[in-house]
Amino acid sequence: MGTITGDDRIAIAELFASYCHRVDHGDTEGWTALFAPGAVFEVAGVMRLEGHDQVGTMPGIVAAQGGGKWRHQITNIKVDPGESDDVALVAAYGLVTDWGNAGQPMTFSDYAITLDRVDGTWRIRTLLATAP
Repeated sequence: MGTITGDDRIAIAELFASYCHRVDHGDTEGWTALFAPGAVFEVAGVMRLEGHDQVGTMPGIVAAQGGGKWRHQITNIKVDPGESDDVALVAAYGLVTDWGNAGQPMTFSDYAITLDRVDGTWRIRTLLATAP
C-alpha cells in the first residue's frame, strides 16, 4: 500500500481544478496533458475515450455541445493510496451546469478515478463517471 502526503493532496486538488477550467475553456493541449498516455475517460453508457488522441477530443465536444456555456465542477475529492506511492485512488462528485440555460444542472456523476504519478506529476489513468 502506498502513501499519500499533504503535498500529494494539494497537487491532486489542483489537477481537478485544471481539469474543469481546461475542458470548459477549450484548452485541448492542457486538458490532454492531465491524462496519462494510455488513459481511459468513460461516462457510463454514453462514451468511452481511450488514449490521448481520443481523450483530447473532449474539450471540442464540450465546446460544440455547450457553446462555451457549460461549467464542470469536481467536489468532495476523497483520495486514498493505491498499490504504490505513485498511484492514488480518488472518489469525487462531478456536476455540470449550463449557463446558457440560467445555470441549470445538466448532469451529476460519481467519479471513480485512478491516478498515476508520471515524471513526478499526477496524471489521470482512468476516470469513470456514473449516475448515482
